[in-house]
Amino acid sequence: MRYVLNPLAIATLLAMAPAATAAGLPSPDGAYAVGTTHVQFVDRARTLDRRDVASGPRAVPAVVWYPAREDTRTDAAPTYLAGPALATTLPAIARNFGYSPNDLHALATVRVDVHPAAPPAHSPQGFPVVVFSHGFFLYPSQNTALAMHLASHGYIVVSIAHPGDAADIGLDDGRVAATRVGVEGDDPRLAQAMQVLANGADPQPLREALSTYADALPATRIGRSFADWRDDTLAVAQQLRDGRSPEALHDVLAGADLGRLAFVGMSFGGATAATSCRLVAVCRAAVNLDGQNFDPALYDGPVDRPLLLMLSDWTRYGLLAGQSRDADFSPNDLAYARWRDAARDSDVVRVRLQGARHLGFTDLVALLDGPEREARVGELDGDAALSAIGDLVLTFLDAHVRDGEVADIDRAIGRHPALVPHVPTRLRSWTTPVRAATPDPP
Repeated sequence: MRYVLNPLAIATLLAMAPAATAAGLPSPDGAYAVGTTHVQFVDRARTLDRRDVASGPRAVPAVVWYPAREDTRTDAAPTYLAGPALATTLPAIARNFGYSPNDLHALATVRVDVHPAAPPAHSPQGFPVVVFSHGFFLYPSQNTALAMHLASHGYIVVSIAHPGDAADIGLDDGRVAATRVGVEGDDPRLAQAMQVLANGADPQPLREALSTYADALPATRIGRSFADWRDDTLAVAQQLRDGRSPEALHDVLAGADLGRLAFVGMSFGGATAATSCRLVAVCRAAVNLDGQNFDPALYDGPVDRPLLLMLSDWTRYGLLAGQSRDADFSPNDLAYARWRDAARDSDVVRVRLQGARHLGFTDLVALLDGPEREARVGELDGDAALSAIGDLVLTFLDAHVRDGEVADIDRAIGRHPALVPHVPTRLRSWTTPVRAATPDPP
């Protein structure tokens, strides 16, 4: 059953809200207060909807979190989704995922420790910039907990929406970019190839499937979206570097170190982050939160930058059709490094988050409750999930974007029992010569 939240339902949710901050997302624990603002980038080289030349330039709305001055801290805290997002994005999340109004109560009522339009802080070293991409059919503030955590520790986080593939989102000109549904005449060979890749049986069928995959991808919804998302992130990164960002960001970016850039994302956005980082010279590192690779160039190919790959618990909650449940193989083992090097590539950190489903890598892991919670986000406690994600992502970025200690990454993994290092041991068996049996000496 599908649900649509109308204004009356939203008003009912708000009426049920407690006056004080509800339990939900952790408060940021860094040295800085966290400011936030909403802006919109525009890429005039592309259209908003590739199928409609009259749709106008490609608009890319964004939510930005940034280090704010300490004297901006107040007791007032906005709700998790506020303003136009309550009437636009919240109903779309319900529709896209089949949630009921009660399921999404926390998104309209939980308050978060941020300060809209707060004066930005400054640092002599400058603040690194993170370009973040959401998951398919999701929304740019889906990882608010992670963004607040990073901003409080001195990062500027620019989380962009990908119109058409995001939950409905309002544009500056008053239009709403709705989620585009349907497969638009997909090439069926893509799904068949993906199933072979997900199983990971042995090298020869996989290489044949990769060839089919690369040939079929452009004529599919996934292929067209892959190109759109890549180009969105590249356009935003270029505008940030060129000083052509929206005016509302000028003061914030005055304190940025734009030579220290990272791409981070969840699901399809995580895959986009890895692809985009490889293509941007100043990208120092990428983080992929449970995104299956879709870039043909990154199968049996390196990102050439440090990559953190955090995976959901595929041994319990398979993500892809036909996916192996064996702990020795994840479909992403086929990506981000040469197969011959995958088990030894120190530039790629691979971990599995035990007890977490795919959506457990979003704020929903802490904001959803009730009997269907495990079916949606997994059994892992919300606080434990957000703590593990926030700690490891921050530590990884500090090591590679701020030239910190790489050894701290292993220490961060060790602090969280749910984080299990993953080594692509099945790939190692493909590349390790098998010695012929020799008779025992007499």
